[in-house]
Amino acid sequence: MATSLHFGKKLSNGLLIIFFLSLQSVFSQNRSYATIVASESNVDNAANSTDQDLNTSASIRASSGLALGLGAYAGYLELRYPTPLLANTTSYIKVSSEDELLPFLLGGNLGNLLANIGGTVLLGNQEFLVEAKNGATTVLQANTNNATNFAAASSRIVVDQAGDYFVAMTPNLPYDRLRFTNNLGSLIGINNTKNLAVFGAFHGEGTIDCGTPSFTSFNGSGLSLDLLNLGGAGVTNPEFAMDGNPSTASEMSLGIIAVAATIEQTFYFDSVSNPTDQIYMTMAINPSLLQLGILDNITVNGMNGANEEFSATLTSLLSLDVLTLLQSGDATTFSFNPGTSIDKVTLGLSSLLNVALPQNMNIFEVFLAPAVPVLDASSTSIAICEGSSANLVATTQDSTSELRWYDAAVGGNLLATLNSGDSYTTPVLMEDQTYYVAAATPGCLIASPRLEVPVTVVATPTANDISVSGNEFPFCSSSAVILHPSSAIEGEYLWYLDQNKAVEIMDGMVDGGVSYTISAIDGSLTVTGLDETNSPYTYYVSLEEASAGCENIVGDLKEVQVTVVDSSTSALVNLDVDSGIILLDEIIGFFGADSATTISGAVTGDVVAGDVINLLVNNTLYTGILDADLNFNITVDGIDLVTDLDNILDVFVEGGVCTNSGNALIDLPDITVNATLQEFCASDNPTLADLIIDPNLALFDALDINVAADLNTPLIDGSVYFAGILNIPNSILPRVQITVGISSVPAPTTSEINQEFCESSEATIGDIQVNETDVVFYDSETQGTVLDPSSPLVAGTYYISSVVDGCESTERLIINVSIVASDMATITGEREEVCIDREYSYTTEDNRQNYIWEVEGGTIAEGGTSTDNFVTILWDDLQDTSLSVSYENTTGCGASVSETVATITCGEVLGEEFGILVYNEFTPNNDGFNDYFVVKGILNYSSSVQIYNRNGNLVFETENYQNNWNGIATVSGVLNSGDDLPSGTYYYVINIPELEKDLMGWLQLVR
Repeated sequence: MATSLHFGKKLSNGLLIIFFLSLQSVFSQNRSYATIVASESNVDNAANSTDQDLNTSASIRASSGLALGLGAYAGYLELRYPTPLLANTTSYIKVSSEDELLPFLLGGNLGNLLANIGGTVLLGNQEFLVEAKNGATTVLQANTNNATNFAAASSRIVVDQAGDYFVAMTPNLPYDRLRFTNNLGSLIGINNTKNLAVFGAFHGEGTIDCGTPSFTSFNGSGLSLDLLNLGGAGVTNPEFAMDGNPSTASEMSLGIIAVAATIEQTFYFDSVSNPTDQIYMTMAINPSLLQLGILDNITVNGMNGANEEFSATLTSLLSLDVLTLLQSGDATTFSFNPGTSIDKVTLGLSSLLNVALPQNMNIFEVFLAPAVPVLDASSTSIAICEGSSANLVATTQDSTSELRWYDAAVGGNLLATLNSGDSYTTPVLMEDQTYYVAAATPGCLIASPRLEVPVTVVATPTANDISVSGNEFPFCSSSAVILHPSSAIEGEYLWYLDQNKAVEIMDGMVDGGVSYTISAIDGSLTVTGLDETNSPYTYYVSLEEASAGCENIVGDLKEVQVTVVDSSTSALVNLDVDSGIILLDEIIGFFGADSATTISGAVTGDVVAGDVINLLVNNTLYTGILDADLNFNITVDGIDLVTDLDNILDVFVEGGVCTNSGNALIDLPDITVNATLQEFCASDNPTLADLIIDPNLALFDALDINVAADLNTPLIDGSVYFAGILNIPNSILPRVQITVGISSVPAPTTSEINQEFCESSEATIGDIQVNETDVVFYDSETQGTVLDPSSPLVAGTYYISSVVDGCESTERLIINVSIVASDMATITGEREEVCIDREYSYTTEDNRQNYIWEVEGGTIAEGGTSTDNFVTILWDDLQDTSLSVSYENTTGCGASVSETVATITCGEVLGEEFGILVYNEFTPNNDGFNDYFVVKGILNYSSSVQIYNRNGNLVFETENYQNNWNGIATVSGVLNSGDDLPSGTYYYVINIPELEKDLMGWLQLVR
């Protein structure tokens, strides 16, 4: 059965790997079973549990009995191995329960949460206890009534490739038997019977059975019931990661999460691996998560028994090439060597915090095998001639593996098993063939991924594959014979004097007065020194194909006959073909309604008007007549002109005239495209019409297709198109390849998709929190209007794209914005006629946070901290006095207020119980108001008063003061006694002996 623990699975169907996976779903061929029933109670068919057949089972019965437990019973079955097992040896026991316990326990310490989602209570229903024992001593036990018992590495519920469940027990002490007890809990009603099926127990032996894991389980931490049930967290179809099917995958997910959490999947192998084995993994990850550094949060751990032998993050394991492949979002296969023997592999995913993306990954395959073989340089690009064999050489990357050669990428036939470096000789081949080689440990069922080894079989050239021009007309003995070979097959031309290749013509060879020259550029043969005596002459040419060196066989060379004449008459032909260049417009015209064109020229020498002139174009003979001026105009088919294989015009004058022709070379123009790599942004949804080419060019899907591609076709990254002219074959005007590059930019990310802003902050759209710096804001998820980042932010939904190198992301980040109303801050307290040197208390709104009190012209005496909604101030200045406070409310929005405080100078009170009050400002100007320095209550006491100026000079003194000083000096010094004191600040000292008090302070005299 397939286990599915949450919904919302989305698999990547693209499988981008550079070699072929060839896996088989196999069980161990080296399993040692517990074959003895040591004891049993309430068991049916106990022998089925020891018959080494996992399709048959014993049944352990348990009953709840009647009322009050009358007749209730539990059953048990104890299986023993023939010999004791070493510590840290893992046993696997296939089981099946009537109650659906196992799918939830598969999740380790997530078991209880998963059971809650599935509507199952683990405690109180069917329960079973499994024990590993050494004789009568229990060395390890786990009970299903506590899900955490199956969260440890030593005891787990695991699932195989077919979805069947097993208990995996790994005691850290030796043991020889396993005991299962079936119980019924208190929640089961009376007279109920439940069965526990036990199919068999075994352990793996040796290292010979390497390959796919036999079992898997998963675990997690930091996950809540909501995350598992609604948030998409968990593991879906864990067995798909070991089913050998590259198109199915296990999905590990943490969902969209803002807390620290982990999810992990463990793969179990029957027995330990070789130290040289590679761990292979095929997985796909969201490219946006890769950019956020998710690889640092993905770990791989290798265990041997209960011991951790290997641990690393994917960042440290992957090469740049693999990282590039993963960035595509497609499934990518990679491998690494843990450097030690292991029997378990755990792949873990830890959460990235503050990421508004589902955090998940798809695991398509996990298996162990040797490293992929390496092809010898001689086998990387093999081409052979048809009817021959190829020798293929590969080497393993370790000293213990062997090579296996196959005829198919998956399945197929095993052709040979060889040692590293040995050559595999193919059968005689008549057509292209692809072979595949894998590395495997001798005796292992599973090999490494297969490496493709293509062999190209080249047909042997024949005489019909070669064309030769230049011998169409007789040659003058005084002229050089130039023979131009050509072929659709690339290669080197070899010239001979016979069909049997007995005498090869070499460049620079001289034979009987005849000289031979062979062009190193095109293989043309130039012969001089021929005469009419031995005419005609026969030469033979073969073609040695470039890739495999295949050459015409003996007797199948191209025969070339040359006729030579000795003539006393001669003529010189001059062709007028515009320097041999045919314009592009002319070629287009040839393939249009009228393909006719004219070749013109003039002849000089031993010719007369009316002589016939022959023009050979593309093996078609055209004729003309010399006019009175010995000129000629010959109408030819323009298509012949541009399809002439050697692009040479051959001319001959009839009548035994020895013709010296310029044999004009015809040059065809090239199609030009300014940019053969054209790049576009995926967000622009480019089509074929966006490719930049000249207006007279069309676009084709392939070189050999004559139907233009639909210009509305969407462009795909890496796709290739060909620019050419419609209705003109590629063989005439070679088309130009254009490669398309599409830049796909991932959507931007944020730490919070629901963002709140304070009304008082006057935020703008640009204040929305996005991790990337270059972004564009929109008012809709697709298309829409670009929003100015400086515009005021209002509540609503915003859509944000990321920009990289001028390209926008095709997907937009969606952020919901709320605007939170701010408080109106107030200050309560005295602000008018506030006395300096006195303390005043002020308050603002309570139940706020981050209070900031600021005071000018005073000192905070109490309160005023970040948690206080009050402050007590001692005012000490008469000017620029103010008080302000700011704070944040519970939604984080700030409010502030500032108040000006008007301070004055007030008398000092000597305690209310004495009734003494000094009025420290008076205006002695004889206006009848405030003309005297008054001390309220002083008449009730004997007293002495001294007044000093600001320089400390005594200017007035008296005993038993009567509130009658009007600002006139009574002490000579700075002024004479009886002089009016000027306006200013004075200092008073009042002594009251009865109170044993001195009252001192500043006094303001204003005239």
